[in-house]
Amino acid sequence: MNQHESRKVAMQAVYLANQEPTYSAAEVEAKTVQTLDLKELSAYSKTLIESIIAKRSELEDEISSHLKKGWKLSRINQTTIAILEVALYEIKYSDEIEPKAAVSEALNLCDEFADPKAKPFVNGILANFVK
Repeated sequence: MNQHESRKVAMQAVYLANQEPTYSAAEVEAKTVQTLDLKELSAYSKTLIESIIAKRSELEDEISSHLKKGWKLSRINQTTIAILEVALYEIKYSDEIEPKAAVSEALNLCDEFADPKAKPFVNGILANFVK
């Protein structure tokens, strides 16, 4: 599984984790393997899933701090939030990908999974974190 596929699986797992916040990382991983009919998760997917779940509150606070006045994270589509969390984690903490490439990957995930209107929104939020 290449890095893009690993990221795609991780985004779907993060979406699941956000739907079931009481699930542990291990439970999210097991459910993801089952739901996506995978033999196993790649090492990169596991790293992303575990790290994002561990830093979920920090990532959500960072995203929330860049929303327009009066907007709350609860107004944003859950798929878009999962894409933002994966990208923001990669921008801030991962040595596996350059920040600008993480934004590009997030936009690719938007093309595959999100409403077309999400793409400029995701780009705008993530631009705040790329120097």
